[in-house]
Amino acid sequence: DTYLQIFLLRCNTCDHNFGGSEVPRFSTFENMLVPPRLWLLGLLACSLVSAEYYNTKTADEDYLLKQKKVYNLLYHISQPAEINYTWYEEGQKWDIEANIDLYSNAEVVKEFLYMYKNGMLPRGETFSLYYPSLLKEMMALFRLFYYANDFETFYKTALWARNNMNEGEYTLAFYNAVIRRSDTQYIQLPPPYELYPYYFFNSEVMERAQHASLFGLRETSGEYKAYILPANYSGWYLNRDYYLENKLNYFTEDIGLNSYYFFFRLAYPFWMPSSQFGLLESLRGAEYLYGHQQLMNRYYLERLVNDLPRLEDFDWQKPFYAGYYPTMIHKNGLPFPQRPEQSNFPVYKYKYIKDIIDRESRLTAAIDAGYVFGNGSKWYNIYNEQEGLNILGNIIEGNVNSYNRKFYGSIDSLGRKILGYNLEPSSKYKILPSALEIFSTSMRDPAFYRLYKRIMDLYYRYKMRQSPYSRDELIYPSLKIESFSIDKLITYFDQFDTTINNGIFINENDKTSLVKVRQYRLNHKPFNFHITINSDKPMKAAIRIFLGPKYDSHHRLYELPENLRYFYEIDNWILDLNVGLNKISRNSQDCFFTIPDQEPSEIFYSKLMASLYDGKPFTYNKRIFGFPGRLLLPKGKKEGMPLQLFLYISPVSSEYQYMSRIWGNYKFDNRPFGFPLDKPLDGLNYDGPNMLFKDILIYHKDEFDMNIIY
Repeated sequence: DTYLQIFLLRCNTCDHNFGGSEVPRFSTFENMLVPPRLWLLGLLACSLVSAEYYNTKTADEDYLLKQKKVYNLLYHISQPAEINYTWYEEGQKWDIEANIDLYSNAEVVKEFLYMYKNGMLPRGETFSLYYPSLLKEMMALFRLFYYANDFETFYKTALWARNNMNEGEYTLAFYNAVIRRSDTQYIQLPPPYELYPYYFFNSEVMERAQHASLFGLRETSGEYKAYILPANYSGWYLNRDYYLENKLNYFTEDIGLNSYYFFFRLAYPFWMPSSQFGLLESLRGAEYLYGHQQLMNRYYLERLVNDLPRLEDFDWQKPFYAGYYPTMIHKNGLPFPQRPEQSNFPVYKYKYIKDIIDRESRLTAAIDAGYVFGNGSKWYNIYNEQEGLNILGNIIEGNVNSYNRKFYGSIDSLGRKILGYNLEPSSKYKILPSALEIFSTSMRDPAFYRLYKRIMDLYYRYKMRQSPYSRDELIYPSLKIESFSIDKLITYFDQFDTTINNGIFINENDKTSLVKVRQYRLNHKPFNFHITINSDKPMKAAIRIFLGPKYDSHHRLYELPENLRYFYEIDNWILDLNVGLNKISRNSQDCFFTIPDQEPSEIFYSKLMASLYDGKPFTYNKRIFGFPGRLLLPKGKKEGMPLQLFLYISPVSSEYQYMSRIWGNYKFDNRPFGFPLDKPLDGLNYDGPNMLFKDILIYHKDEFDMNIIY
């Protein structure tokens, strides 16, 4: 009972070496197939490479067996019987009702069984969280997984569900269960592009990939058999001369970025009650707002590099500027809805438009008045420093912790429903979700950024009505930045191969060939920050580094405070300072919220098996995901793109231990998100001794330059 066979099983006749780990030979391996590269926050949190913050641990046998079973449960979920009939039979033998005593919440089991017996979303149909009846079904399955008494019961339940439940419902419920259950802590999960490549690559690529899997194409030569399929971004099919949004497709369609957003929304699922499933309620709404602000500011920098102006405003009652032509299909063959540019909203969206206008008006009034109207006719002060931002974020998202969901609704979900331009379903199971209604595809649509600009306007409206920081809160004469420099910043495009076998139908007669999609993606050369700080006394200090614009798209100089809202936080860490000069060097790979590219799953799984059967050490990180480190910098320009870094250093009066099953655990200075740029200025130009603006240039090199010069 294993997971992969694609090229790993070729090791039955020869010993290959994958990433430094030999793959063991097994005479009884069955269906050992492999997906590709394993891969959002409020705080945007977590780094794969910084052992100083994100500790690694050597796996014991219990962890290894659980990790192996989790990967097996996610292997070819569309073909359970064809891929491994032994697993299929084992799943079918499991009787949930007869084993109800093995679940800690019997009512949850009864509720699920009642729904299942009365019919749930069939296999092969499209799934989206933004349809209430489908969300209810997925939640029932998640609770069934979550309340299994032990891992063995969870595993058998998941085997049964893998055979009988809709693939989309199963995957999302399973991911959430692995993230939340106490006995699966830090178990790694495949990135979504392995399971659903249809949501990451265009229909042309997927058609060729399916053909390669079933009938074969020209193979590459080398150690293993692989079909390499080149892939362009969506703009390849469109006229780039007049539709400027396509200049950003390399960023908005980046599979790492879209996978990050998938996990970001899994950190605090909008449907999951905080108290019931161990979510940190005090940060939920604030992380939702700050995480989206960070993504938006990173996106703004990419627009700036491509000489695109700031996002335009839009009116719900007038034509919408940004078109979208996804050139993607759902796995059942239905095409994603398109939206022509400068088009009127469809008449069947009018009822939602009326609703969202009312909701926005109520939110604006609440921000201006400083109070929200909660359940039970109670008023809550949202300018309370401890809770206000969290309350506002919960209301805007419309999550289950919102104080009055009936009154304030959800700007987030309503906006997606309107801007997606998809048709109303003919029945509860005949749906056609837009890209905005699936987390893995949301960031591909230009409307995503227009919607969140609108949400960020509410966020800034709230922030700009807060009291400014005083000089004593920001300026610390005991700390002085003597120097701040940075290595030359160089970005480039490199090739990235994604193995997608796990997400497509495979030929039972050929389980030893990989199908890979090759795509160029943005990357940068590693660099170091060099900082010299003079301290009057020994202390713990927090160092924050922000990246932001210097000029607008018309090459006009930005001035304070206008440009500060576009800075995004690229690093934040605590260190001990000695008396006198302290020289600090910080590598870009240590930035607190980033991860490098994770190794392909075929390599990950081979190392797992080598540890289980050959006793080789297997280490894992105490977190699951993070922001792609290669996207830390915007693209840059050949002649150099002028931007600014802002360095801020302050004493640490108290530390906050941030804990997340996805992002890991990290100690922060106990300050608000975005400090010290999160409040309005009051005659302060950020010119204290403990803060500094640094002009920088980011250079972009093409492939030829990288090969010749570097």
